[in-house]
Amino acid sequence: MRQPEPPDVIEELRTFLSFAVPLRSADLVYKIKSWGYSRAQAIAWLTSEADRAGVSLGGRGDALQLSDRAPRTGRPLDTVVRTADDFVSRVAAAGLLAQLEGRGGVTVFGDYYGAPSGTEPPEPAEQSAPPRTGNREK
Repeated sequence: MRQPEPPDVIEELRTFLSFAVPLRSADLVYKIKSWGYSRAQAIAWLTSEADRAGVSLGGRGDALQLSDRAPRTGRPLDTVVRTADDFVSRVAAAGLLAQLEGRGGVTVFGDYYGAPSGTEPPEPAEQSAPPRTGNREK
């Protein structure tokens, strides 16, 4: 009996991204709206999210690229999971940034990513929101 061919790694990654990126995009849009960020604040925060994820991906991206499909536990498993999560964060943040800049979204491995259907990119607030603190005004 012949063994099945291993799946195409890029197709597996595309499938994963097609599920995870819209969820992360919706989460980012929710946070921006609930925090009352202005357009400038949203752009600054999304840029920092994308940068943070990019640094992480640059430092640990080989964990995804050079995976040998062996079962992982402990630190190697954590590295792969964190790297994949950072990749999703970067694609979602980049897609939302592109929309805020009027470019619509981004294309990764031939698939388009922007704001999830049914949601709009964050609208600019009339004025800057006050900084979030744990103290309540009396």
